[in-house]
Amino acid sequence: MVVASAKPHRLSTVLVGRPEGQLGNRIFQAAAFLAASMEMGFPLWNPALGSYARFFPALDHDFFCRPVGGSLPIRPGRLLFCKVVDALTGRFGRPVCSMVGVSVLDVAQTHDVGELEYDLCDRNFESLLLRSRLVVAKGWKFRAHEALRTRRGRIVELFTPEVAIQCRVAENIAQARAGVDLLVGLHVRRGDYANWLGGKFYYGFETYADWIKQAEALWPEKKVGFLICSNENVDDLLSLPSVHASSGPGEPVTDLYALAACDFLIGPPSTFTLWASYYGGAPLHMLLKGSQQLHMAGFAHHQRF
Repeated sequence: MVVASAKPHRLSTVLVGRPEGQLGNRIFQAAAFLAASMEMGFPLWNPALGSYARFFPALDHDFFCRPVGGSLPIRPGRLLFCKVVDALTGRFGRPVCSMVGVSVLDVAQTHDVGELEYDLCDRNFESLLLRSRLVVAKGWKFRAHEALRTRRGRIVELFTPEVAIQCRVAENIAQARAGVDLLVGLHVRRGDYANWLGGKFYYGFETYADWIKQAEALWPEKKVGFLICSNENVDDLLSLPSVHASSGPGEPVTDLYALAACDFLIGPPSTFTLWASYYGGAPLHMLLKGSQQLHMAGFAHHQRF
C-alpha cells in the first residue's frame, strides 16, 4: 500500500549502501528506490547503481545518481564508496551508527533469505525515515510495486539510455523487423543459470527451439520474427529452418533495450526481461519449466515488478 507522507520534509535521506547483482538487478534496485522516493518524498542517494549509471545520462551527472542535472558525468569511486559504507555499517559499526542517528536497514537475513518483500512505501519504512538522520538500506528484496506503476513515465525517462545505445538498438530492430509482421523477443538465459537455483531455469537449446515453434503457432496468420538475445552462442537457434530469427546487438545493455522494443517477450524468470517488459510495455511470457506450453493468456504486461 502506498502511503504519502504528511510531512515529507522531515523524512531522512536514504542511501542504498550495497549493489545487488548485474545490469538487470541493478536497474531493478535503482528503479524501486527512485519510485518510492518520488511517492514518499525522501531524498535518495544511490551510488550502488555504480558503473551502469554511465548508460543513463539523466543519472550519470551526479555521484549519488540523483536526477539533478549537471554538465559532466561523475563516475569514479561510486562502488568504492559503497564498500566503505558497507564496512562502516556492518555488525561492529552499527552501535556508532545508532549513536549518530544513522539507521541501518539490512534485509539480507530477514527478507532475502526468506524470499519476503520489504515495501518501501509502507508505514514501517516511513516511521524509520521520520526518526533517523540517515537510513542506509542494504539487501535485495526492497520493492515498491504500486509506486513503480504510478511513476512509470518518470522512471522510463530516467532510464532512457544514451543516444549511442538508442541508435545501435534502432538499427538492430529495423533489421529484425524487415519482412515480418510481428517481432518476438526471446531471452535465452544460459551461462550463470546453470548453477542458479540448481539449474532450475537452465533450459536446453532444443527446448527453446520448441518454444519458438509454439510461438509461431500462436499467430498463424502473421509472419513472426524472433530477436534472440543470450549470454551464450545461439547459432543453433538462429539457423533453425523456416524460422525468421536474428540476434540482438550483442552487449547486455543493447540487448536489454532491443528486447524492450519487441512486440512480445519470452524468457525464464529474470530481472532482464522484467525490465524490458516494464520499460517497453511488451507483454512477457515467463518460462517457468521446460515442459511449459505457450499460450496467449500466459503473456502479461509488467508495469510493476
